[in-house]
Amino acid sequence: MSFRAFISIDIDANPRIVEFFERLKRLGPSFKVVNPNLIHVTLKFLGETEEGLIPKIRCAMERSVAGIGPMLLKLKKAGAFPGDHNMRVIWIGIEGGEGIGLIASNIDNELSVLGFKRENRFFVPHITITRVREGASVGEARELLRSYNDVFFGEQLIDTIRLKKSILGPEGPTYSTVEDLKLTHP
Repeated sequence: MSFRAFISIDIDANPRIVEFFERLKRLGPSFKVVNPNLIHVTLKFLGETEEGLIPKIRCAMERSVAGIGPMLLKLKKAGAFPGDHNMRVIWIGIEGGEGIGLIASNIDNELSVLGFKRENRFFVPHITITRVREGASVGEARELLRSYNDVFFGEQLIDTIRLKKSILGPEGPTYSTVEDLKLTHP
């Protein structure tokens, strides 16, 4: 049996993040705001994954974080991919994400041995906040992002990475943790 899977770092939604979510919701139905209780940094999207691979994926995760301890991430700035004029995703940025960039690269390398496709783009640590539907009028969103250009959303201590199961539904996705792995000091 298979399930839709990804490896991530969960992020807690603090009041400043929730305020940003609420402002984005007011932009209208063309802006699909993520549930604040589900925000995370995706280290690797696996797609459809056979349950029998879970032990091997866990081993790959363990090798990927060997010698990497907990880290403090600063959540700062809001922006859009691919840019302000052609928005597809609105995000909150991460400062001090070098450690999670290393973990993401390690996971990508380790999982390629199991047949998972390597990423063809550079890892940019971020939290997806909103998906923008094609044809959306982005003028108001652009102004909102400008007002959040240098906003500090807080800090979070990161000490766990997780293999997650994603089930897509009409109200949005639901996630459950399949495996979690603590980061430990070397």
